[in-house]
Order: sequence, then C-alpha cells, then structure tokens
Amino acid sequence: EQHGPHLPVQVDERAVVDYGVVRQQGNGFDHEAYADPGTFAGADPDPTLDGGDEIAFMAKDAGAPAADRPDPAGVEPGTRARVEISDPLDPEADHVVYLFRSDGSLDPAAGRSYVDYDFALDSGAYKSTYDFNGVPNVEADAPPANPEGSTVTTPAYTQSLLSRWVTDGLTLRTGAAPSADILDGDKAQVGRGCLRSELTFSRGGGGFIANVSGPVRAIRSQIGANSGTYTQRDDVFYERRQDTFTHLRVHAGISQISQFRDYSANAIGMTYRNSAYPAGVTIDGVPDAGIPVPPGSTAMQPAVDWEQVTGAAGSIVTTTRIDTNLPGYTPGSFYRDQGASPTFGQCGGYADYLSYGTSGNELRSSGANTDPTLGSAYRLSAARTTFFDPPNGSAADAGRRADQVDAPLEAAVVAEEPGPPLLRLRPTGRKRRIEPGGRIRTRLLVRNRGATTATGVEVCARVPERAGSAGRCRSIDALRAGASKRVGLVIVASGQAGSPIRVTYRVTAENAERDRLAVTIRVER
Repeated sequence: EQHGPHLPVQVDERAVVDYGVVRQQGNGFDHEAYADPGTFAGADPDPTLDGGDEIAFMAKDAGAPAADRPDPAGVEPGTRARVEISDPLDPEADHVVYLFRSDGSLDPAAGRSYVDYDFALDSGAYKSTYDFNGVPNVEADAPPANPEGSTVTTPAYTQSLLSRWVTDGLTLRTGAAPSADILDGDKAQVGRGCLRSELTFSRGGGGFIANVSGPVRAIRSQIGANSGTYTQRDDVFYERRQDTFTHLRVHAGISQISQFRDYSANAIGMTYRNSAYPAGVTIDGVPDAGIPVPPGSTAMQPAVDWEQVTGAAGSIVTTTRIDTNLPGYTPGSFYRDQGASPTFGQCGGYADYLSYGTSGNELRSSGANTDPTLGSAYRLSAARTTFFDPPNGSAADAGRRADQVDAPLEAAVVAEEPGPPLLRLRPTGRKRRIEPGGRIRTRLLVRNRGATTATGVEVCARVPERAGSAGRCRSIDALRAGASKRVGLVIVASGQAGSPIRVTYRVTAENAERDRLAVTIRVER
C-alpha cells in the first residue's frame, strides 16, 4: 500500500560447491553455499528457482490481503503465490506479500534499492588477480593481503571493508546527520592475542565464496582463517540490519575465541550497556567500575543476551547466538574501555592500539576438531545480528531486539483459492521457564488460515512422561476462516525434570488436517 503494487524482491541462488575449488587448493569437501559466477563457486547449475535458493523481500513492504485484485501486468498468469508474514511477538499483526513469476518485462528491484555493496578489489578482477595463498609472516604488524576499497551503504549506515575479515569503518546514518567513523575495527582473536586475529586471517590464505549486491540485501561470503582452512563467514547486509554467520572449521587446540568491535575516539561520549549491566557506562577511554573487569588474562565476563552502543548519532544493538556441540562450551562477553593503556592484545597493521568501548562476545570450549576434512568433527556456528537503530536507545529497546532475534518473523505460502480450513498453532509472548515440580500456563494462538470454517477444533499438549505432564485439552466449537483464538494449556514439570522440556502441541478439527508445534521450555533449578 505504501509503495504501490510492485515491491523489491531478490532471488539468491545457492548450490552445492566444492570448497577445495572455491579455496583454490585440494582436500576440499562439498557444501551448499551462495553461488556467484564471479568467484570459483560459480553459477548455480540450475538457473531456475529451486529448493536451495532463497527469496528475499522486506516485511515492511507487506500489506493487507488482496485476493479480490487481478494479477498485475508483467507476470505469467496463474503463478500467484500468497506469502503470509507473521510476528510471534505480535500474533495479530499478519501481513501479506504476493509473489509472481515475471514474464521478463519487470525489474525485480521495482526501481528501488535498500542496500548498495561495492566490492572493489585493489588488484583488479577477482579470479585472475586474487592471491589465494596470502603473504609470508602473517603475524607481522603489517596491512592485510589482497586489500580492498569495498563499501556497504544503506540509509542507516556505511561500512568500509579493507580485506577479508577486516571491517575498518562504520558511519551511522540514523541520527540528524551522518556520524564520523566510530569504528577502529571489527576484531577477532584466538586466545586473547595477536598470534591469530582478524589481521592474520586476512594476511593468510583464503578467498571469497560469493559477493552479491541486490535491491533487498547484499551478501559477502568468505572462507579461510589461517589454519582454519575452511572457516567461513557470511555477512548479509540489509537496510537496518546485518547478519553475520561464522562457521568454525579448524583443527583441535582452539579453545578460546573472541569477537568484538573496537570503537574509535569518535565514539567518546556514547553509552555502552548490555543485558548483564543494563545501566550502562560512558565510552571515554577510562576504565569504569560499572562493568568490572575480572582478574586474569583470559577470564571472561558474564554471557549476555544483547549489547548496545548508543548516542546522538544513532544506536547499534548486537546479539550473538551460538549453535555448537563442542564439549566444555562456555559462553562469555568482553568489555574494555582503556584508552591508550589496554591490558589485552591490540593488533595493529591497519588499526590503532587504543581501546574505546571494545565489546563483544567470547567463548571457551575443549578446543576439539571442527574441520570435517580432518576426520570426525564437532560443530560450532555463530550468528551475530546487528541492528542500526535511532539515536539514544534504551535498554528496553535493546531487549526488544533480542526478543525479535529469538522469535523471528515467519513466512508461509498459503493457497489463495477457497479450500478446507487450514489450522496453524503459534506460541504467544516470550519464552517461559519452569522450576522442577512447578507448573506454568502456556498460551497459544490458533488461527484458521483456510477459506472455510473449522469445526470441532481441539488443542492438546504432550510432555514426555519422565519430564512432566500436560493439563486437559481445550475445545473450540467453530473457528471461521481468517479468525484466531487464544488458548491456555497447563504444563507441569516433574521434580526430576532436566532442561529443556520438549512440549508438543497439536490442533485438530473435524474437517481439517492437524498441525503440530514443538516448543522447548527451560528448567531452572
């Protein structure tokens, strides 16, 4: 409704590729990745839309259902697909986007672009000039190999990208005027030091899987971090958000990893806070008792759900979620504001040696192998989400962003033609927790997404016998098309319940297929 019938949409091709070929060395393995004819990943062998590809559009462009409207010009007849977008944190706020197969006359960008990614390798064309082996003496305090002048620009921020693994500039654009560059570097360290860091990663061997710039989002997928030959990072840039996915693939012995943003002196006066210390402290290069620094060269600060850096220029909210089965995994955080006297390794080469609001996440583990080319391998993937928000944000704003990360928007393709009822279950509100022997009431939203009324509707819950039990089912005589109803079901934890409890909810009806929903409830002792 805001922009008219034609909205920006982007199709990103994915395919199974040989990472040895992508990395331009032997001993690779096959894995699905973004396709790019400009890299050695190559184009998707299937140029049509297939099950591995991704369709991206902005939820803000969605609107009300338009079943009564004819198909627009420029599309193939009979290809309408209705995509319903729902928000678990606001179950009543459903919106719709319609996708069509174009007849070739339409621009998928609809004359607009939310993000501009300019991949600019100093040496020239990627395939013919990139040095996949890096440079000797990677530990030297020297600039990265394969330097770039790449940038990502949106209405909310601008970032400068100096090389693989190295982001050395960030300007916020959500305030009254663009800020100065507030970033010294987006940094990574192994074992709290410069022996292995984002600088040595960039100076060592590696390459790019894909560089994609579209109207909805940009993708920068890279591979190779010193002896983490196939360690991979995918940065996906949106208008006001950046998703950073890091997949660790490295030999045994890497037991502590840090990822933090080190801000520049231009960030002085901004406020840093996190979920463990929501009151926040002022970034000024002077250690602040508001966030204690534990003794010891490798001691971690408490794990956090979110971080926020905010001021008159804008706000940055960051969340990090780790998926791993590594033994001994322990999450933590990192914060230092020490000016010219940092007590941790500050690696130069492209950055200064100062510490302003240096903050991010850390983890420890057994350091077991995660490289599948070296035999049996464990798994560790990190998803860091960064929001670029308006100025002078609050702790509540940051907490809301963390809730959105943990309960993301959902999209479902539904039939437009009249048909049977289509029942769907969705949890409402925040995730609940339970004590051993305790009971909680969980709330669900039952929605009929079909075209006819559902009759004899029943909602039930099932809990593993040793973990606890569920209360009685709830009945709904009739649920008309498009309607929804909230129901509450009681869950009881046994005295010996462990964490988490997996609850399976089921909705059935006399004239509709059933729907199931699995939810985990954390047990707190």
